[in-house]
Amino acid sequence: MAYGFEHAHIKCKDPRKTAKWWADTFGAKLLPENQSPGGPLFCPIEMGGVKINITTPRAHEMSVIVEGYAGPRYGLEHIGITTDNIDADLARLRAQGFKVFEVNETPRLKFAFVETPDNVRVELMQRLG
Repeated sequence: MAYGFEHAHIKCKDPRKTAKWWADTFGAKLLPENQSPGGPLFCPIEMGGVKINITTPRAHEMSVIVEGYAGPRYGLEHIGITTDNIDADLARLRAQGFKVFEVNETPRLKFAFVETPDNVRVELMQRLG
């Protein structure tokens, strides 16, 4: 059998606003929105060949869905994104009011974990040298 990565999925209250934030902040490509009658609003984006579906919850999920937590956790823990200027990105995210959980540097890599809208945890990574 052959497998391929299809998408990641973020559920939020305002998918249009969240998708636009990803486009404005990380240069994600906005893909066509869609919504079936009575279904969730899909506002997908694409980054580096990876699709991220950003949607509202389905009606039957509303009674059990809980607010996200951007800190370390079991389950899907973070999305990794490469950058060529991590210091500028961290300054911009801090100025927008997002938490930076940690910044680490090795001889070959500088990386940081940050909060983004809807409490999604992102690892920003910059290759050094």
